[in-house]
Amino acid sequence: MKASIIGILLTITAIQYSNAQTRTDSTTSTRPNQSQNPSFFTGGSAAVERMPTPPDFNCGAAKVTFQPKTRTVWHSHAGGQFIVVTQGTAWYQEKGKAKQVIPQGGAVICPPNVMHWHGASPDGVMSHTVATPNLDKGGATAGQAVTDEEYNSKN
Repeated sequence: MKASIIGILLTITAIQYSNAQTRTDSTTSTRPNQSQNPSFFTGGSAAVERMPTPPDFNCGAAKVTFQPKTRTVWHSHAGGQFIVVTQGTAWYQEKGKAKQVIPQGGAVICPPNVMHWHGASPDGVMSHTVATPNLDKGGATAGQAVTDEEYNSKN
């Protein structure tokens, strides 16, 4: 089942990546916000487009578009999370580890129950597709906001 989820996510990502090549930042930044939790983001705004997934997949998926400097709060997922950057540059950090720069087309896998944050660099809009598997293990646990100091840190 995990291989199927990864295959579907990569297919969706490839389509979005291909479509992103023909869009401009202004088109992306003005897309309608279909679902947003403002308390889950800091530093700006983000639009969340949830993708429908069949119940037997036990997985959630969404495309999230972050304005420059926007990031999630520290959070974890009981079942882990796959992140594939489809536009721009993402910043990603796990608690206690150095910040990673994820370029367009790059991906990261966050293990279950690991506190982390992800968001756009200060230089431009960033979109990524996320898949959250193993929903039967529980959902996301939100922590504190990522401070400007943490966001701007080299570590």
